[in-house]
Parts: sequence; C-alpha cells; structure tokens
Amino acid sequence: MTGFDLRLHPERLAVGLVPAHANIALTGGTAAIHGTLTTEAGRTVVFPYSLAEDAGPDIRVEGPFVALEVAGPLDFSLTGVLVGLLTPLADAGISVFTLSTFDTDWILVPADDAEAAAKALTAAGHSVRTEPGGTRAGGSQEPHHPTSDSAQHTEEQR
Repeated sequence: MTGFDLRLHPERLAVGLVPAHANIALTGGTAAIHGTLTTEAGRTVVFPYSLAEDAGPDIRVEGPFVALEVAGPLDFSLTGVLVGLLTPLADAGISVFTLSTFDTDWILVPADDAEAAAKALTAAGHSVRTEPGGTRAGGSQEPHHPTSDSAQHTEEQR
C-alpha cells in the first residue's frame, strides 16, 4: 500500500455520549468535522471541545482530540486504509476514535498526542500536513513527508 496524505486540523474536539432520553444539542464552532451517530445506547456526538463544560452531568465527554483527515475522496473499493493508518498509531501507543464519511476517513487522536501521531504516521510512509492555526514539530505548517532527510531532521529535533 502506498502512503496516504493526511491533514491535521488544529481545532480541539470532544466526543460525547448523550443518553437516549436526553434532548441536548452540542453544536457550534467551526470544526472541520462534527456530527452525531445514533444507536440504541444513545447518541455519540463529535463537537467543539469548548462546549464540553456545557454538556451537563448526564453526558459522558472525552477529549480534547484533534482530527486527522485522510485526503480524499477515497474509492469504496480500497481495502486496508484504516489498518495502514491505525497500526503505526497503535504501535506508538496512541489511542484513536475513528469516523468515516462518504468521501474519506477521519482519525481523532488525543490533542496531546498530535505531534507523536504525525511522527508515527510519517515514519510509516504517510505525509501529514497541518492546517492553518495549528503547529507541528518544529512549528512548521509544511507537509511532513517521509524522506530520509525528514527522518534525519526528525531525529535532530528530539
């Protein structure tokens, strides 16, 4: 499998579980991804972390996270996309929350692990570009490409 291009979005996100009986909307902000998925257990909501304090005691909230967006659209016939992206993150000990849309896949990682996630994905042959408003190792917003020069540069930054 060839490497994927990913965009790291700087907005802080939360993931919440809204019980089936609760009628609360956690919307707002300008996050690149937000939404609701409903099951019998309740609604899982991805929303701006800035609203987490307003969620209330009935809502289980995790975060903050940042989102890695796989450059798409991805063809539905592709196989192994998530395993190719999640394996290096698991090997680095980084927990994830994944979402798929019609066009692409999204990986939410703990905000404190964003730099380590970018390094792990780059080492695995993917590239990670930080969206404006965020920073990456060294403060750069340029694409992080897996080349021998960038690997050497990464080693120098440690």
